[in-house]
Amino acid sequence: MTLEEILDPISIKTFFTDYWRKQHLILKPDGYNYHIQNFKGIFTLDHLTRYINRYPDVKSLQILDYDDSGTRWCLDKHKQLGQPYFTKEQIVNLWKNGKTIVIPFCEYEDKKLVNLCFEFEKYFSRGQVNVYASPCANSKSFPAHTDNTENFLFHTYGKTKWTLYKEFAGKEPKTVLEEIILEEGDLLYIPRHQYHKVETISPRILCSVHFHNKDNQSLDKFTITNKEENYRSKWFDLDPTKI
Repeated sequence: MTLEEILDPISIKTFFTDYWRKQHLILKPDGYNYHIQNFKGIFTLDHLTRYINRYPDVKSLQILDYDDSGTRWCLDKHKQLGQPYFTKEQIVNLWKNGKTIVIPFCEYEDKKLVNLCFEFEKYFSRGQVNVYASPCANSKSFPAHTDNTENFLFHTYGKTKWTLYKEFAGKEPKTVLEEIILEEGDLLYIPRHQYHKVETISPRILCSVHFHNKDNQSLDKFTITNKEENYRSKWFDLDPTKI
């Protein structure tokens, strides 16, 4: 899938002229945009189930508000943070009790995700995919905050409420720019340093595909990286029926 297809019906030129580093963009699927329908399958409950069933042979797993005090539990750092170690059964029980699971560096969990990174990295610097999976409404997410990357939020399952604020880095969010409900197949772009808050209003899965800008990137001199020069290794399909 090309960036042109991802942004359809917004052209690449319009995106980088009117939205990039300036303002958020919401794309919802309807009759004219069939490409966004493909976003629904890039990470599903089946992907999440397979991931959890590999536990503890996974990396970077996180659980939000695991102790009901707002603390984030991290598999890779639980010892140095003085946090308990959880068995697979305990992880599943935390999920059943309403805790949000976060999977950073998730791009290689599905071929569609790594291909998205390949495509975005023609225009941006190195990036990654974080998956946020919540089992029910009101599962705690992060408070209002900003990120230091360009963020493309692919909503693949359920509904979330997003609040976007006017203030940028260095100020508390006060003035609401927009409140929106995002559903399966919706895509939201948020420029770096844009304050935002997420509230779960149903079970949901969100793929945050985010990137730093290239050094000295500008609309006057916009460089696009050739795919073969991408820093990632080429994706190889080991299915013998496709060889």
